[in-house]
Amino acid sequence: MDRRKLIAGICIVVGIAFMAVPFYYHNKGSNETERLLEDFTQAVEEEQDEETADEKEEQTTLSETDASLFAEGDVIAILEIKELGIKYPVVEGATSSNLNIAVGHLTETAGIGVSGNCVIAGHNGSRYGEYFTNLNEVCIGSEVTLLDRGGIIYTYEVADSFVTNPYDNSIKVQGEETELTLFTCANKGTMRFVVKCVLRE
Repeated sequence: MDRRKLIAGICIVVGIAFMAVPFYYHNKGSNETERLLEDFTQAVEEEQDEETADEKEEQTTLSETDASLFAEGDVIAILEIKELGIKYPVVEGATSSNLNIAVGHLTETAGIGVSGNCVIAGHNGSRYGEYFTNLNEVCIGSEVTLLDRGGIIYTYEVADSFVTNPYDNSIKVQGEETELTLFTCANKGTMRFVVKCVLRE
């Protein structure tokens, strides 16, 4: 075989491989995300079917009872921003591996639907999925919902959004109000885009 044809053939194969790798990881991440969503939704439905009226009256929120019992990687909620097409499982812990398949709850921050600041991080796009890629398109007043493991839907409203440096720990400060903070990378990872939300009454 002509040497030039051999080299050309190798280059084509290598090129195809390079193009296939991102597709493989994106497909893998999407499949895992969908599996987590389906498993969580099914678990919530089964839990609701098993509850009696008396149990529902005695039910407390996720953060008051079970939040401290979650292991890293457990799915604790489903986050949805309908107008942006965002719907992802929320896993406990914002580790690199967790953020490859979902968005992550910072373990040191408040749980869902209770006093304090519940902070959730997500990638601004990655080879595994889109996640918070279009979070910067959110508008003041937009609705953000969290469905917890007890089947309770918490509805938040976007109150503010801004860009800050990656060392700004003020976005995790805890207070008495029931807040939700979402953040992702901006400006090629050199900054952070932050969305502050408040719980609707």
